[in-house]
Amino acid sequence: MMRAVKDTAAKVDAAGKETGAAGWSGGAQKGAAALGGAAAQKGFGRAVRDFLFSYNSAVIFAALLVFATFFVNKFSRNYSTVIFDASIYGCIAIGLSLVMVTGNIDLSVGFQAALGAVVVVQVSKLTGSLPLGVICGLAAGAVCGALNGAVVTRVGISPLIATIASNYIFKGIVYYFTKNGSIYPEGELREALKNSISKLWLGGFKALALTVVIVAVVLATLAFIMRNTDFGNNFYIAGDNAEAGKLAGINIPRAQFFAYVLCGLLCGLAGVFLASNSGAAVYTQGEGRDVFAISACVIGGIKMAGGKGTMLNVLIGILIMRIISTGMNLMLLPSAWVDFVSGVLLIVVLVIDKVTSVKTEDA
Repeated sequence: MMRAVKDTAAKVDAAGKETGAAGWSGGAQKGAAALGGAAAQKGFGRAVRDFLFSYNSAVIFAALLVFATFFVNKFSRNYSTVIFDASIYGCIAIGLSLVMVTGNIDLSVGFQAALGAVVVVQVSKLTGSLPLGVICGLAAGAVCGALNGAVVTRVGISPLIATIASNYIFKGIVYYFTKNGSIYPEGELREALKNSISKLWLGGFKALALTVVIVAVVLATLAFIMRNTDFGNNFYIAGDNAEAGKLAGINIPRAQFFAYVLCGLLCGLAGVFLASNSGAAVYTQGEGRDVFAISACVIGGIKMAGGKGTMLNVLIGILIMRIISTGMNLMLLPSAWVDFVSGVLLIVVLVIDKVTSVKTEDA
């Protein structure tokens, strides 16, 4: 009898152990599943955050476009205006982006464009030839860029100081010829200037104006050059690691010099667009263009330190700036608010860029 009791107790004890083991195993599996789900959720959240940080300019662009389209009256009817204005002022930002990629800056881009407009008008008036005026306007921009490039790369003056000084020089020349007003060719030549470029719309669509087509070709060409040629790659090397580039036999000063020349050439092209759009060279045409260009580049994703950024980044930045400007104008807000919002957005993007850069270094 006692043996039967002991055998029964042993069986109950063994069954209890088996049940406990099974319970522990099931609990462990549930716990592991819960931890895995939490990790997956955390991983998803981190992936979303990293995406927003990595593609912040594209996210901002999409958000602004959706907001303006649905909440700003008549904005959807002004898509063509956004694209057209982006082509006129975008040339300056595209040119500046080349300089910024090499790790430099140019604060004279606004009045390089204004000076280009002055040369277009003055040469056209003196010679009666609009094509010659356009060629000279482009050449004037390239010369301005070459002067900045020489001072920075050959003389060795800080690009910030050098281009502040050249900005005052170009500004003085513009003010001298315009007499703090405007200059324009007379009669049929002025009409030809006004109708030559900015008023030529393919198929009658403003979004397909000749200025838009020209800028699209320029943007595509530069994107190919920067991505697929040694000439373009040298720009990135100059901004990312100039010392390593020198050791590899790359002429870093020459790359930086040509970046300034191309920047000046594109500013000259912007000057041609400005003169054509208004039919005149106006002394205020250079005001604030440098700030617009820098903001468009940085908001779009061009790094201030150099070495990073694409033409797509610049395009997104230009469109963001024009959406803000056009949208707020349609909302009948004072122009000061446009500057305020643009400044806040610029700071936000710089903070995001700083945070992501620190995390990348820590990783």
